[in-house]
Amino acid sequence: MRSRIYFWVVILVLSACNPFSNAAITPASTPAPTKFAVDDLAIYRLALTSTAQNDLALIDRPTRYNLTLKYDDKNATLSGTQQVIYLNHESVPLNEIYFRLFANYPDSGGKIEVTQVQVNGESAAPVLEAKNTALRVPLKTPLAPDASTSIHLEFSVTIPRGKSGHYNDFVATESVVTLPTVYPLIPAHDSQGWHIELPPAYGDLVYADVSFYTVTITVPSNMVVIASGSTIGLHDNNDGTSTWTLAGAPMRDFDINLTSQLNKVSTVIGETTINSYSEPKDTEAGKQALQVASDAFKVFVKRFGPYPYRELDVVETPTSAGGIEYPGIVVVGSSLYNDSRSQQYFEFATAHEVSHQWWYAMVGNDQVNYPWVDEALAQYSTLLYVEDLRGTSAANAVLRGNFQGLYNRARNQGRDAAVNQPVGAFDENDYGAIVYGKGPLFFDAIRKKMGDDKFFKLLSTYFERYRYKITFPEDVLKTAEEINGASLQTEYDQWINSPKK
Repeated sequence: MRSRIYFWVVILVLSACNPFSNAAITPASTPAPTKFAVDDLAIYRLALTSTAQNDLALIDRPTRYNLTLKYDDKNATLSGTQQVIYLNHESVPLNEIYFRLFANYPDSGGKIEVTQVQVNGESAAPVLEAKNTALRVPLKTPLAPDASTSIHLEFSVTIPRGKSGHYNDFVATESVVTLPTVYPLIPAHDSQGWHIELPPAYGDLVYADVSFYTVTITVPSNMVVIASGSTIGLHDNNDGTSTWTLAGAPMRDFDINLTSQLNKVSTVIGETTINSYSEPKDTEAGKQALQVASDAFKVFVKRFGPYPYRELDVVETPTSAGGIEYPGIVVVGSSLYNDSRSQQYFEFATAHEVSHQWWYAMVGNDQVNYPWVDEALAQYSTLLYVEDLRGTSAANAVLRGNFQGLYNRARNQGRDAAVNQPVGAFDENDYGAIVYGKGPLFFDAIRKKMGDDKFFKLLSTYFERYRYKITFPEDVLKTAEEINGASLQTEYDQWINSPKK
C-alpha cells in the first residue's frame, strides 16, 4: 500500500510482448442483482477461482462489509452507508470498536466525515482520535468473546481534485478517480489492543484482518468501476447513472478506481483475468504492464502458491509512489508509463506490486510496525521474477544494484540500522535503504545457507501456513528454521536485528 518502490537502476531487457486481447472497457449491462443474506457465501464465490472457493471456509466468521456508495462527479464527493458485522475473536471483552478513516490522513487534501453511527440499531457517540484518522465507537455493553455486533455508519468523502498530498494516491483527475480504502475500515486488534498508529506518509497504512465485502456503487453512466473483487452486477438507471455491484473475499481492504478515459487490454491465465488499464497516450506501456504482470503472476504462482481471485487489475494512476498494492489490484504511477528513462523502474515496480498479492493481500502482516515482513520479501520476489525470466546473471545484477547498492550507500554514510523496526523509526531515505535494500539481503543469505530446494519449500510453506492470516517476524524465522532443520539465527541477527541502537 502507499509505499514508494525504491529502485537502483539496473538494465533489464524486457521479454517480447505476447498478443493480448483488446477488450471493451464497459461490460454488458445486466439486471439488478438479487438481494442476498449477509451470511450467504454464494455471492463471494463468484469472485474466486473454483479451487479457491473452498478457502472461504478457512476464515472463522470474518468481518463482513456491505457498502452502498454514490459518486458525484460534479462535486468530487462520495456518499456512503455501511453495514458491518463484527465478531470478537479476542479472549477479552471489547469496550469499543475502532474504524480507520484514512481519507483524513494529514495533508491528503481530502476528508471523510462520519455523520451517523448505530450499534445494533441504537445511536452511538463516536470519538475521533489519531489526528481524525481513527473513529472510536463506544459500546454500551462490552462485546464478549465469540459474540458479534452489527454497526451501521453513514459518511461522506470529499476527494481532492487534480493533486493531493500523500503520494497523490487519493485524487480526482480528468482521467481517473482513485479511492484507496476511503470507507471506515476496522483495524487489527491483537494482544497489544487496537492498532490506530499513524505512520509517516512514506509507510503503508493498513493493518487489518481479511474480511468479506459486498459493494454497490452508483456512478455516471460513462464511468467504469475498477476495484478489488469482481463485478457481479451492472444496472443502468434512468437518471444517467449506472449501479455496479461487486464482491470480494477474503480481502484486507477494498480499493476503487473510477474512469471514463482509460483503455483496457486483458489476458487470461487459468481462471484469472489480468487487466491492464492505461491512458490512451500510454497504450503501448499499458500492454507492457500487462506483459510484466502476467509473467510475474506465473512466476509467483509457481514459486509460492495459487492466486485465488478471478481478476487482477493493473491501473495507471497519478500516484507518485511508483506503485501501490491492494487486494486484487495494483496501481502504477503515470510517470513510469510515459518516461522512457524509467522503463527498468516501470518493470520492477509492476512486478513488485504483483508480488504483494501474496505478501500482504494473502499473507498479512503489521505493515506499520514490521514493514519488512512484506516489503523485503516482495523485493526478493521481484528478483525471483527476473531470475526465472532472464537467468542468474540478470538476478545477480538486481541483487547488486537494487539491494546491495541501495544499502551500501546508507551504510557507507554511517546510516546502517536494524531492519526490524517500525516505519516511524526511519526517515524516508533510510526506510528505502534499510527495509527495501538491506531487508531482501536476509532472504538471499538464508537461500545460500539452505540451498534452493529448501528455500523454495520455505516460501511455499510460509505462504500456505499463513494464507489469510497475520504473520510476525518470528514466524518468518520459525518457518525458515523448521524447513532448514538447523538454526538461522546468525543470519537473522546479521541482516534483520543488527546493528542495535
